Amino acid sequence: MKWFVLIIFSFALLIGGCASFAGKSKNVILQNPKTMEFVNCEVDRWGTTVSYESNEQCVREYQAKGYRVWGER
Repeated sequence: MKWFVLIIFSFALLIGGCASFAGKSKNVILQNPKTMEFVNCEVDRWGTTVSYESNEQCVREYQAKGYRVWGER
């Protein structure tokens, strides 16, 4: 019985963690309108909270340099 409760609890944590990033992009493509250069800001394959925060920081840094979001996946 203890194992069953542990498995159900672990499953609930896993689903809750995945759902919290459901609306966020894993890959943001930015373009410099002057040079037409493209760059990517990507979340690593683990998709942790820190990964998404790093991705958002990457986007902010490029936007400060004049890049604009061209697409998201």
